[in-house]
Amino acid sequence: MQCVLEGCSKLRKLEIRGCPFGNAALLSGLEKYESMRCLWMSACSVTMNGCRLLAQEKPRLNVEVIKDENSDDFADKLYVHRSVAGPRRDVPPFVVTL
Repeated sequence: MQCVLEGCSKLRKLEIRGCPFGNAALLSGLEKYESMRCLWMSACSVTMNGCRLLAQEKPRLNVEVIKDENSDDFADKLYVHRSVAGPRRDVPPFVVTL
């Protein structure tokens, strides 16, 4: 993932599906996420702890985790975006905002 983030200097949106990327890949792009509009990861190996670390390191980003009923520690879908308005207030109950 680091190669993609470093190789695409004008990258604004990134969607990753069904990939073995986990916390290490997610956290390797910290410096790039604030210049992007959004990052979407689904069916990857990202844990809730990795999502929390991202939210702590980059508090200006909105980190939203969409949880399925069956999963405990893994983030089924992750949506990271920047917004001047801050976190959304209209999130449904299955979305965890960090």
